[in-house]
Amino acid sequence: MDLISLIGDTFVVRSNYSYIIFSPFSGKITRTPCLPEIGSSVFVSLSNAGFFKQPPDSIKKESLDSWTGFRSLTLLVTRRCNLACVYCYATAKLNGRSMSLDTAMIALDYFYKQLKGNTLRITFHGGGEPTLEWILMKEVVAKSQFLAKRDEKETRFVIVTNGTNNKIIPWLIENKFGISISADGPPSIQNRNRPFANGDPSSKAVEKSIQHLVKCDYPFTIRLTFSSADSLSDIVKYFGSLGVESLHIEPLFPFGRFYGTDNIDQKKCGNICSPSGGEFVDAFLKGMDVAKSFGMKITNSHLSHLMKWSGYFCGSASGRSMIVTDDGFVSGCLEVVDSNDPNFETFRLGRIHSDSGEVVIDNIALGRLQDRHGDILDHCKDCFARYVCSGGCAVKTVRASGNFMGRDLPYCVFTKNLIPKIIEQIANLSKI
Repeated sequence: MDLISLIGDTFVVRSNYSYIIFSPFSGKITRTPCLPEIGSSVFVSLSNAGFFKQPPDSIKKESLDSWTGFRSLTLLVTRRCNLACVYCYATAKLNGRSMSLDTAMIALDYFYKQLKGNTLRITFHGGGEPTLEWILMKEVVAKSQFLAKRDEKETRFVIVTNGTNNKIIPWLIENKFGISISADGPPSIQNRNRPFANGDPSSKAVEKSIQHLVKCDYPFTIRLTFSSADSLSDIVKYFGSLGVESLHIEPLFPFGRFYGTDNIDQKKCGNICSPSGGEFVDAFLKGMDVAKSFGMKITNSHLSHLMKWSGYFCGSASGRSMIVTDDGFVSGCLEVVDSNDPNFETFRLGRIHSDSGEVVIDNIALGRLQDRHGDILDHCKDCFARYVCSGGCAVKTVRASGNFMGRDLPYCVFTKNLIPKIIEQIANLSKI
């Protein structure tokens, strides 16, 4: 057999002269001396013990007939940014556009009226730095809280910020925001990757925000982009020394201000470069060991997907997340931030008409996104990682190959390298 295979909801990993049998859904893990071939006595015994069940219905392909509407709202409130990150997918500028209050309120009203659940989830995200539109954010939060209180619902606010605006933190804490700060490491790395728009270093401003949150004992996550030119272990040590308790790591991808679409290993910008799948896996596992010494939680999207499967790479692909751009469009991707994007039409889900207050969703476009499912994609449907990777990021695939139904190759390689190693670690920790 291959190094790893998937049978039902269970991974089978060859490990030296034995096999690790792991079901993320049941939480069961064991080791057998022989391959549990379907129909064998070993397979039957493991099945009776709770392995090899059918995957849950929750990972099945969505369809327009069963679609129940958006479950969360993400507002890309501005194309302005006070940083000039060298790998920025959005190419934000200091003088970029911002969302009008009318557009934000129309989006909120539409989302709330179609919401079936009891929690009003709103995220303020990229395209620019959302804290630069603090006044608009306060209006949206106040209106959301009013609606939720009136109808006895809950609110859940999230912000993804570059962490340079320390003044807004007390307000974020007061309104119980989930806070994700994008930062890349110690000053030498942060200032190289994420300088202010005028070229000044940004590390002190970000450290100030981190120290404020730590002093308040308020939970937050650092979201860092890793380049193979750097030591991830040293980066983890740096954040650990600041008191950070949660770290989300993703590899640098070769798309942004200075990247083209050729071979990922050949794409460089100054001293930073995209790690190959193997490089990232090795660095990530070493980083996990360092994180343990600080009592730090370290993760990336693969780990969360490993324990909680999905047939889709992200929520927007299945129509679960309503992403609104500053210029009033509904996007099917967080990285397609306005109508000037070359791939805008591929990911356009709808439009907000400010003059009439109407929101129009394109069902044909929604159906096309829903078809990009792990069970359907040619490269994925027979792969053991199809419910972890789900073809990877659609927009990165389109930008690299022009093929919406293709796969995000760097993500694919990393996933196939990481999963068996993580399962082996789980087995070792379980002492089986």
